[in-house]
Order: sequence, then structure tokens, then C-alpha cells
Amino acid sequence: MNDDRRVVITGMSVVAGNGKNKEEFYSGCASGKLGIRQCTLFPVEELMTGYFGQVEQELVYEADSWKDEDRMEALMNLAFDQMLKDASFTREALSGYGKKACLCMGTLLSATGKIMAYARRKAAGNRQLAWMSHTVNYISELRKKSGVRGGIYIDSAACASSTTAAGMAFDFIRNGVYDMAVVGGADPLTEVSACGFHALQSLSTGVCNPFDENRNGINIGEGAAFFLFETLESAKARNARIYGEVLGYGLNNDAYHITSPDPEGAGAVASMKQALAMGAVAPGQVDYINTHGTGTRANDPMECGAIQKVFEGVSDENHHGPVVNSTKALVGHCMGASGAVELASILLGMEHGICFPMPKLKEPLKEKGALQLSGNSVPCEIRYALSNSFAFAGNTASLLVGSYEEEKKA
Repeated sequence: MNDDRRVVITGMSVVAGNGKNKEEFYSGCASGKLGIRQCTLFPVEELMTGYFGQVEQELVYEADSWKDEDRMEALMNLAFDQMLKDASFTREALSGYGKKACLCMGTLLSATGKIMAYARRKAAGNRQLAWMSHTVNYISELRKKSGVRGGIYIDSAACASSTTAAGMAFDFIRNGVYDMAVVGGADPLTEVSACGFHALQSLSTGVCNPFDENRNGINIGEGAAFFLFETLESAKARNARIYGEVLGYGLNNDAYHITSPDPEGAGAVASMKQALAMGAVAPGQVDYINTHGTGTRANDPMECGAIQKVFEGVSDENHHGPVVNSTKALVGHCMGASGAVELASILLGMEHGICFPMPKLKEPLKEKGALQLSGNSVPCEIRYALSNSFAFAGNTASLLVGSYEEEKKA
């Protein structure tokens, strides 16, 4: 690890249920606007709930032809274009980095829309294999669109996918493999994910309320977010706006169960500790934790317990420990894109000095201990923040980011 190569974030976009760009997303989050509403994309009558974090913008659900853009591509392209504009960058400029620029992206559902389209047409007697052959075309199209000439890395570690992709990009740049990385995640709403979580009986019957005693499950959301990671030298050379600095990450797999988290939070504890150690940041220095915070019966007490283990002894009469919240309370669980959407939430909170609310939090769960759960918007100077993404099959990922300062923080 080359500690001299600092990795900063110079471009950002986010599209989610409460905002079709980062300005709307920030405004929605800060005001507690819920992006969770009645789904209009597919039938929900037989599901446990009709509430989903659907993007409030006219986007195609299922393409009419295998050649046409589907919802995954629409979300991905919308967010990518916004990121380039925000970074004051161009496809040609990315191409100019040659083999020193890469793309790291996380997704879980990805081609599900085209697979479903194929299945529907096959059931109707109109079997077109071209639908299946183009399910793998998303990333090659993004490569063409982005102009990236280096490696393309797609991570699918379930709902930890885009946080894992961000850690991978940080690693590559820090170690001198690349100087720049397009980083992000995207996942659309689909009947497949809705029916899957219905079968698991994990859906909330109303709007989810993470860390509340009366929580009863998740709302599936959708979204996309992209970022430009680059060396500090590169950012300075082009006088780029710097949103924050990536300092470390942790990855783990506790292999406890195919869907349930380890109640003791072994993987969660390990990934948070790894991220802090890599960034040389002590628990007492962390101001804010954006949790996985799904609102399920199993995740929330596990995550509270894991955080308390990592931050044991931090809370006292002089220091109340980090503020803790979940972006999923506002936009739902965006599957493989959730880590990317939540990184955008952290960076916007850092920029504006605020921790966003969890509007439905009424009765904080008993297992929270001394943790500061942010039910309302609270002013918060965020110097260091952790982002947690915990997933099926035991996957855990944590990303440590800090506010940018010219000199490294002591």
C-alpha cells in the first residue's frame, strides 16, 4: 500500500426515489422527503407490500426490443452523464488517461430486466434468443460511453456490491495501478427482486423504519450513483472540486448463512475495523456512520451490536460517539447500488454539515445502547465517516471517507 498516493472524489451523481439528480436528492434527504411510494411498474397485489423506492421520473421499465435501452441502462446512463458534468470532465478526457483509468461498478440485478423480457416472450410463444445474448452488453456499452481504456471491473457481492467496487478502485489508485477510476453502482426495480424478498417474507408491509422496535422489513428501492476517484495530484492539476477523500475500506465474509447475518456481527465488526485501520483513524475520531440499516428484524440489532463492539468506550460525557442513520429509511434498499447511493448521501452530508433523518423512527430499538440514532435532521460536522454494506451470503464491506484537507489530518 502506497500511503503517499491520496485518493479523492471529484465528481458525483445520484438518482434515487427522492431525487433524479444530486441536488434533488440532497433536498429530499435533508427535508425527510420519502422516496418510497406505491409501485407503478409491475403488479403488486399478491405481494406483502406495494411500497417501493421507485424513481420518480419517466423511465422505461422493459424495453420493447432487445436492441432498445431498458431500465438498468436508463438509470446507469442518466447517472453517468450527470457525474461527468458534475466533474467538469469528458469522455475524451477519460480516454486521454489511456490504460491509467479504470471502471469499477457494483450491481446485483443488472440483466434481470432482459432475462424477464426473454421469459415473457418465450411464454407467449415468441422465443427470441437475442434477448439473452444481450444481457451481458451493459458494461461494454458503458465502456464505450465512458471512454475508459483501462480495466473494467464488475462486482456482484449482493447488496455490498458497489461498496466493494469503491474499495477496489481505492486499492487500485492507492497502489499505482491506475490514476483515475469511474466508480459506481446501479440496480433497477424488478419483479424478480420483489418476488424474491416477498418469498423470504422480508418486505415491510408499509414504509420501512430502520432501527425502530416496530420495524418489519425492507422496501426495495432502485437507483444509480457514479463518482470520479483520482489521485490528489491529478485533481489539483485540473483544479477539480474535491468532495472528500477515500481513506480505507474493509471486506469480509463470515459465511454464517445464505440470507441471515451472523447475530454476533463477526463480519461486520471485521470490515469496520479493517477500514479504520487502513485509514489510520481511531473509532473516537469518527463523526458519522451510514449503516446498512435495512429495517429487518435480524439486521438492525446485529448492526447496532457490531458498531458498539467497534466503538466500545467512545461514548462518554464528553464525546457521544458517531451519529448513526440509514439512507434506506428515505429511499429504500437499492440492492447492489445501495452502497453507491449511500456514499453520495455521506458526501452531501459532509458538504452541507448535516446528518439526514429517519422520518419513521419513533421507538428506537433497545439494542442501540448509547448509539446516537438520527431520527431528525441534525447539524453535524463530518470529518470522518464510515459507510456499511452488509449482504446475503455473509458479505460485508465498509468504506472510510474523510473531508478533504490540504495537509493530511493528524
